Amino acid sequence: MRFGIVFLAATAAVGIVNATPVPSSTQVEVSPSSTRKCHTHPTPFVVPGLQEWEGGSGYWKLNPATRIVVDPAYAEGGALDAESTLMRNPSNLKQFAASFQSDISEVSGINVEVVVSKNYGPHDIFLTLGADSKDPELNHEGYLLDITKKGISIQGVTSRGAFWGTRSVLQMLILADEKGYALPHGHARDFPNYHERKFMQDIARKPIPMTDLHEYATLTSFYKFNTLHHHYNDNPGMQVKGILHDWQNQYAGFRLRTDNPEYSMYASNDTSYTKQEMREFQDFIKARGMDLIPEIDTPAHSLCFTKFHPDWTIQNDTARGDWLDLGNPAVQPFLEGLWTEFVDWFDSSSISIGADEYDPTKGDLARSFVNSMHDFFAKNFNRSIRMWGSDVRLPGTIEINNNVHIDMWDFTYSQPVTDTNKGFKVCNLNAPNSYLVPRSQSYEDFIDAQKIYELWEPWVFDIIDRGNMSRNVDPKNPNLTGGGFANWNDFLSESVTRVELYDRVSRAADVFGEKLWAGTKNSDHISYDKWAPLAKKLRENIPGITLRRRPKSNNQFVISYDFEDGVKDASGNGYDGQLQNGASVVQAGEGHGNAVQLTSKSFIKTPLESISYPYAVGMWIKPSGEQQPNAVILESGDGRLLISNSTAQTITFEQDGNQYDTQINLPPNEWSHIAFSADSKQTSVFFNMRRQAIVNYYNPRWDSLRNETLLVTAPISSIGSPSGNSMEGLVDGFFVMDRASYGGEMAFIGKRYANALP
Repeated sequence: MRFGIVFLAATAAVGIVNATPVPSSTQVEVSPSSTRKCHTHPTPFVVPGLQEWEGGSGYWKLNPATRIVVDPAYAEGGALDAESTLMRNPSNLKQFAASFQSDISEVSGINVEVVVSKNYGPHDIFLTLGADSKDPELNHEGYLLDITKKGISIQGVTSRGAFWGTRSVLQMLILADEKGYALPHGHARDFPNYHERKFMQDIARKPIPMTDLHEYATLTSFYKFNTLHHHYNDNPGMQVKGILHDWQNQYAGFRLRTDNPEYSMYASNDTSYTKQEMREFQDFIKARGMDLIPEIDTPAHSLCFTKFHPDWTIQNDTARGDWLDLGNPAVQPFLEGLWTEFVDWFDSSSISIGADEYDPTKGDLARSFVNSMHDFFAKNFNRSIRMWGSDVRLPGTIEINNNVHIDMWDFTYSQPVTDTNKGFKVCNLNAPNSYLVPRSQSYEDFIDAQKIYELWEPWVFDIIDRGNMSRNVDPKNPNLTGGGFANWNDFLSESVTRVELYDRVSRAADVFGEKLWAGTKNSDHISYDKWAPLAKKLRENIPGITLRRRPKSNNQFVISYDFEDGVKDASGNGYDGQLQNGASVVQAGEGHGNAVQLTSKSFIKTPLESISYPYAVGMWIKPSGEQQPNAVILESGDGRLLISNSTAQTITFEQDGNQYDTQINLPPNEWSHIAFSADSKQTSVFFNMRRQAIVNYYNPRWDSLRNETLLVTAPISSIGSPSGNSMEGLVDGFFVMDRASYGGEMAFIGKRYANALP
């Protein structure tokens, strides 16, 4: 077919430059200080914003001669490195330099060399430590950045602090892509306002591949988050056993897989991680400046254990089936043995035991449990513990040890002012503003970024009543360690695809990163409307991220195969396909010109993986007779478009292991046009240029029962399948667009690019 488409609170922020709103450029205008010369560069835009900047008057430019030069005195790390992290064996300057090297290459296409030397030249980027000797008030994660005609120097107090300086330089390079990667001369003094800058993720109720966890670490470290918190076990919210009689049959996830038969039975079959995978993951995140806090949540949220041991639950119908009975003498030894099995998998000195949403009639029993676990970890592993704030809902006379770190999440469960006054260290993850719960009606489906930008900081636990200091903590309170945001997947895997989830998290990460590091440094002076577009450009260009699934394209058509010249891409993007395993171009007749003949074993390979919304994908298909079950039209690692499923010859989408039948049947031995298009709300399916279905699923919420629309991530890695179950027949006129389409346009595309309609 012829297409015709040729941490520790910093010292008072003294000397901070006042900023006015961001102009259309990628820099922030700043008012000159008394010592500044005229015509100096305004503050470069980065997220989070620089705490202090003194502009110069020239430019430094990245070029093929640029090297990353690591100071040999600190190449293997600095004396204070261990004090700035929870992790054993933190990464050193050489390891951070390797991460930076990879990032620069992906952003610019320039392969910079990493060398260890005391000497650096005007083209180089020099990484060193010792900033505290120049600036004793700079905290452990602070750094000094100098961009001059002599080169770039990043001097941290610690190796991690120097790495945060590379994030600032990397972001400047991304925003300078249209200026030949020229960065303004100037001096920055930058530091975090809070030591704990955390992204917490529920990976229990949605299976998340290890590759995705790497990308979430890359995403959050880009914005100078320093902590990941992984929630390894959970189940859907449960009613009491007297109502939910089949509680043992509900989904439960436990993501750690050991070879020890005493504990291996609990690992989830859909996704779980081995000790070696966790070792490699921690090495990866340490080279991006991050800690990992592991959480096994007990005694509630424990269906992954109680379904194997129903006699360990509280034996009455008013208790939930996922509550372990702390009064049962078998439970505490089991939990201590469980943690003994897994604790050495993790480098962190801080461990979360969860301990929230337990039976409120057993308050003292739960409080005693927390204290015993504190002593257990301190005595046996020299580690501290943390819990979700719960003391209000666990009334009792036993005082919880105030060495237990509190992750504050709900006022009805704990009170941050009360907790800090009692000496507890507190981290602000307070709902609803810090909660991202896809498809929920109780919490945010997408974080309200403007609200966070304008109103939230780690000391603000109640945005609506910010001035009420009985509900918000003094920002100078030493027991306030920081904050972050939490992604809970209460409605299990089917509620959002992997790509949808990443989209939600990425839209929250930049704005929380801004406020965790710099507070109101930008938001006091730069309107959200001017901040957001530049933040968006950064978010869309983070090196190491593939989950955006947005292929680069020079026009609205990403791929266009008419098969008149083999599998050459007529879109102009150069995404030519390859015929595999006997797929062949044939003369199709019936006004279609050339088409590709597929057998069950043949397929067409494209250079792309998938495309996320918005998009439109379509093609002509002439199936040859009845198809084998689950025969593939399109496939990628994100899912498949099937011409049949296991029970019917109907078009079916498959995403994250779940199938969605459209009830559309393609008649055999006839040409049909099939297309689908997704915007931010739904995926529409078009049969012969008319919309015939919307992809949806049934979401059994606790607050309502309703059908939800699903945003399909379009699989475009192959037409047919490399695994030998391709649809059999002819395909023609395959296109991918980088925007959503509609029925009238689909009819135009189909009719224009084919001389024959069915």
